[in-house]
Amino acid sequence: MESTMLKNIDTVKNKGIKLETILKDRLILLEKYKTYNSVVAYNETELLSQAMKIDGKIQAGKSVGKLCGAIITIKDNLDVKGLPSTGGIEKFKNSIASEDCSVVKNLKSEDAIILGKTNMPAAAMDMQTFNAIYGRTNHPDFPEYTCGGSSGGGATSIKLGISDADIGNDFMGSIRVPAHFCGIYGMIGTDKVIPLENIVGGKPYGSTMSNILRIGIQAKTLEDIDFLFNVLANKSMLFPSTYSNNPIKIIYTENSSGLPLSEDYRYVYTEYINKLKRNFQVKKINQDEFDFSKARDCFLKLIYGNMSISLPPIIRFLLKWKMSSKLRDFLLSEEVREKCIMQLDSLFDNYDILISPVTVTPAFKHKLPIKTRGYQVIYDDMLVDGKKVSYATANMGYTTPFSLTSSPVIVIPIGKSKEGLPIGVQIVGRRFHDLDLKKIVTVLDQNI
Repeated sequence: MESTMLKNIDTVKNKGIKLETILKDRLILLEKYKTYNSVVAYNETELLSQAMKIDGKIQAGKSVGKLCGAIITIKDNLDVKGLPSTGGIEKFKNSIASEDCSVVKNLKSEDAIILGKTNMPAAAMDMQTFNAIYGRTNHPDFPEYTCGGSSGGGATSIKLGISDADIGNDFMGSIRVPAHFCGIYGMIGTDKVIPLENIVGGKPYGSTMSNILRIGIQAKTLEDIDFLFNVLANKSMLFPSTYSNNPIKIIYTENSSGLPLSEDYRYVYTEYINKLKRNFQVKKINQDEFDFSKARDCFLKLIYGNMSISLPPIIRFLLKWKMSSKLRDFLLSEEVREKCIMQLDSLFDNYDILISPVTVTPAFKHKLPIKTRGYQVIYDDMLVDGKKVSYATANMGYTTPFSLTSSPVIVIPIGKSKEGLPIGVQIVGRRFHDLDLKKIVTVLDQNI
């Protein structure tokens, strides 16, 4: 797939095409696909004014930034000066950001056009995208299906061609699941590599959970991911890339320690692994090489322990089987997290990447919750090939182990279900070796 973003950057800088013209085309698309409800806040007058100023700089022979010509959207829990910043939370529905968050400042400094804010579930607490302020966002190819969450509005916007890329964040799979469901690319880097500030409602308490929450990028192509990551990342935190056409050693998991996988997904995933075996060294992971179950359990203990600080006593009582407010329990879970990180690091002593499914199924039809507790949305079980699977297991079971370890992950599309729904995979790299991961994933993508 050709990179529209890089093409537009080239045409605006070098071929006399006005940025204003490209922007107007995107605004027409935004209006055309309004019923998909992906971009929920923007200021057309201000956008056109920005484009004309940048065009004026080019015509005057002045230098422009690396992203001049790029049209980018921002998830609605990251601040963009002058635009609503609600995080899908009703009490913030009239909140207007007074300044840009650090990642938006960086984008604007390189002359990117920030088209608008993209939809998300309230407080990013769901793997579907809807809230009481803006309503529901639909899948770009199958409107009766979910686009995923919580960065779902961004994924739909990219797939529809409204924006070149979307900047969001990922805690339990919020970048990875929408990318997989919508058939685009998504990346989260190692923790803190892209600065995380100005989250609507605030970051989680403590450094551990804040490290798990990471800024991420969704885009149409790997080229776009690579280009944006190089602009946004603090590369002084990363190890220099050492990959140079070396034989790639791949390890993969079939079921992440016993999780189900739908028939459609398993077929496409198995075909993908078999194709890799023709060109690369590929091995199935053993349980003792990385304990996915322990990582999932540890993640849940940490997140519920973190939530217990802010939840009302009655909610803590109702969820006491899941959460503990005892500091000792939380600290013990932090120790388990460190062991999981060390175990995964040891795995990457022998392998370059780990490949995993993203969820149990491709995108599913919109589901309504049966109840909510605070911002936590409760669903009944999903039916996967005739068997009941909990909503959380189906949509977060495969992603949370790598949330826990704060590993860099890139999601790439690998095929489609019988119904035509996109299917992707997670490609996981070693912490702080994000630059190697990008190069290796590019090689894989070109050889399949």
